[in-house]
Amino acid sequence: MPFALRLRHADGSERVLPLDDLELPVVIGRDSEQAQVVVPDSQASRAHCRLDILDTGLQIEDLGSRNGSWLNSERITRMPFRPGDKLRVGSTHIDIIVVAPPGGDPYEGRVIAGFELQEAIGRGVSGVVYRARQTALDREVAVKVLSESWRNDPDKLAAFMEEARRAGRMSHPLVVQVHDVLQVEGECVLVMELMEASAADRLRDDGVFDEGDLLRLLRDTGRALAYVAGQRLVHRDVKPANILVNSDQVWKLADVGIAIALGDDGRAIQGRVFGSPHYVAPEQARGGPIDPRADLYALGATAWHLAVGRPLFNGTARQVVSDHVNTPIPDLRTAAPGLNRGTIDLICRLLAKSPDQRPKDAQTVADEADKLISSGARTPLPAHRARRRRRRYR
Repeated sequence: MPFALRLRHADGSERVLPLDDLELPVVIGRDSEQAQVVVPDSQASRAHCRLDILDTGLQIEDLGSRNGSWLNSERITRMPFRPGDKLRVGSTHIDIIVVAPPGGDPYEGRVIAGFELQEAIGRGVSGVVYRARQTALDREVAVKVLSESWRNDPDKLAAFMEEARRAGRMSHPLVVQVHDVLQVEGECVLVMELMEASAADRLRDDGVFDEGDLLRLLRDTGRALAYVAGQRLVHRDVKPANILVNSDQVWKLADVGIAIALGDDGRAIQGRVFGSPHYVAPEQARGGPIDPRADLYALGATAWHLAVGRPLFNGTARQVVSDHVNTPIPDLRTAAPGLNRGTIDLICRLLAKSPDQRPKDAQTVADEADKLISSGARTPLPAHRARRRRRRYR
């Protein structure tokens, strides 16, 4: 894997020097006659430090510099220099990065704040999610690296940080855990619990859900939504891409940081219409006040999609939203003839146009789904669905 030195100067400029292009050992300093890697930095000595390669790897050695060589915030004389370490020479910051081959991913293999990024497992407009290893604890996590356009937009960055902090305050076994959010090394990263796949991934890879798997998703997500409602919040964007499964086949709710708080009257006032058109509740689509029962409708629309293989309504975003408000739902018995009556009844009640006609709360949904599972509703999880996957986040 090709490595390079990345030099970040006080004026904000940056240089990347592939190690293969350097004839080690090299001297780093501000005098071009004494140093092979020149840093235009008045706080650096003419010959500040030496980078060499030994049998054990790279080593950095201070050459008696006036202001010292600082590795990971400690003044050093001679120390190993590894990916993830931060070297400061004067006001110039130097680290080792992985250089992607043409067409490759520049982050794969890179270490950011102690997290070794491995393969990309999800891509979206706001950034890329990687399977990663937290080196200090030797555990697998998911790390989202915010895209450059988002981290350089003050409003988007502030919103992302606030959503991450809100999600980090959530603590429930059926809510995807957020471990940390960091602004380091010029990057903004969100560290999360690692999951196996989303319901959207499973639908795409394996086709429609069997009834047992569908009911487990309804039970687990219902319990997660009951917790969210207990925090006096409405999630607002329940959909297949935001319901993830782990290696134990437990479904968990993601993106809880986008939830909106309920007022004293038990309703949330929307500043703008939020949610995904294929799953949005009628009252949410109208832009009026909403309560946790809007999430129940979205869960019902999600269950319909997973059971039938297509969304409840199709068309342009405007037409789909209009259909949620005005059009009766199609006959689920015809669309998914393999489902038993109890499961069909539960999904159809979730999809009632009026919130008052839906189940009274998410815990009721979870309890009903659990009873249907206990009654032997349909098949166990097929073995081929238990295999590991790498598409986990969107």
